[in-house]
Amino acid sequence: MSKTIETSTTNGMPSGIPFIVSNEAAERFSFYGMRAILAVFMTSYLHMTESRSTEWAHTFTSAVYFTPILGAFLADIFIGKYRTILFLSIVYCFGHLALAINETENGLFWGLLLISIGAGGIKPCVSAHVGDQFGEKNKHLIEKVFSIFYFAINFGSLFSTLLTPYLLEHYGPAYAFGLPGILMFLATVVFWMGRKQYVHVPPFGKAYFKTVFGKEGLAAIGRLLFIYAFIAIFWALYDQHASTWVYQSKSAFLNKDISIFGIWEFTLLPSQIQAINPVLVLVLIPLSAWFIYPALSKLIPLRPLIKVLIGMFLCAGAFMIAAYIEHRLSQGIETSVWWQFLAYLVLTMAEVMVSITALEFSYTQAPNEMKSTVMGIFMFSISLGNILVTVISNYNNLPEAVATITAGSKTYISLNDYTPIKGEKIEFDGGSGLATLQQNSKTKKIDTIPLTGTYLVGAIDPASKQFTLEDNGWHAIETIKTANMEAGYKVVFHRFKHEAYFHMYALLMFVTAILFIGVAVKYQGKTYIQVERE
Repeated sequence: MSKTIETSTTNGMPSGIPFIVSNEAAERFSFYGMRAILAVFMTSYLHMTESRSTEWAHTFTSAVYFTPILGAFLADIFIGKYRTILFLSIVYCFGHLALAINETENGLFWGLLLISIGAGGIKPCVSAHVGDQFGEKNKHLIEKVFSIFYFAINFGSLFSTLLTPYLLEHYGPAYAFGLPGILMFLATVVFWMGRKQYVHVPPFGKAYFKTVFGKEGLAAIGRLLFIYAFIAIFWALYDQHASTWVYQSKSAFLNKDISIFGIWEFTLLPSQIQAINPVLVLVLIPLSAWFIYPALSKLIPLRPLIKVLIGMFLCAGAFMIAAYIEHRLSQGIETSVWWQFLAYLVLTMAEVMVSITALEFSYTQAPNEMKSTVMGIFMFSISLGNILVTVISNYNNLPEAVATITAGSKTYISLNDYTPIKGEKIEFDGGSGLATLQQNSKTKKIDTIPLTGTYLVGAIDPASKQFTLEDNGWHAIETIKTANMEAGYKVVFHRFKHEAYFHMYALLMFVTAILFIGVAVKYQGKTYIQVERE
């Protein structure tokens, strides 16, 4: 860094913005490309159950959004935002490398750990670094730049969400995880190239503590924490588009064929359906700014927290649509992927209302010495939401002891104290003594895989209470016996079955939105913008 600029004096767009936005697009390509395939990788390649995969996915996401507070402390107190972003981006790259070269649960652990430190640590700094590029003369451009910033996020994630599932399906995990790693390396290089163009707000050292623990700092944090507690519930629902919504899309009864005016026809992979989210964001950001928000402003005072409130109600609606889809799939009724697109449309409208607004709101409500810290606290609300999903997922598990299990072209199971219903999900986590025969996508040979993963309860014999084991298209699962079943072996069912799971979350979000009405209407805050130092 050859020069230090501590505040912006330009009237127009800061010269460092193109580097920051380009970096963000490449970094988001890497993150969302990796996350897009996580659920399928864990369930189809590591043969995890859906419940265990959900817990891994949301524990990872909670870690990604917990470490921002640590990155914020590092930036605001010790080395500044620029160095924090640069150094942790290198850690981030090593996380992608671990995923690409080690296709095991051990590689998954270390890869996700390093990515959570790197990706999480830079998050509050990148957002705050964008805001730091502005001063009194061009602060009117902040809202526009945060929209561009969010546009870049979704521009990068769109292509990665389409491409990495294709690479996973046709070339395997090494290529699918390797490409995001390459993009993260490029993101780091681009960010370094812009070092001479940035406004560099130096770390505040001891002054940081005076601000945070002073009357003004504690008041700002207190006001925001109260708001973030409500927003955390939104994230608990939203982030499931990369877990439970993907499992839903894996159903054989969800028709994933797409026809565009009968000219262009193709079939989506389950994890590619998520790509509709960034597509919709790219459309809804300008649509909201130019048409939706001006129209709503004529009806109600459209303050930031009112936007968040509307987004919460929309989020509840998205999960009601997901519940309807799940009901049809659980009954074996073929359902068009366009229903999932509708759910994504409503969820993305909620995202634009909540996420972009909260990002800008958090920056403007933070005293200057703790911009990164407040961004970190905001992202901690995302962590809390994902922890809630992990806790509920664990509670949702209902272990039941197996009485008998018989291998063959049809696998028969009976339980000690539980009578399931046809189509109910049943999960195996090893120890059954059985294995399935599956074709290896690389070698084309038949591999013997221990019976693990999530299946469906098939036909039930009323007399013996035995039932068959089937896949998500209600085809019988063929198994062979490789060992004796472990003593006291249990399989897992779910307390919230089928659409009840999505109804539960929709109700939780709806109640949260009702309680948030008073906060949205009465909140009084204070706006802080970087100004020139004496």
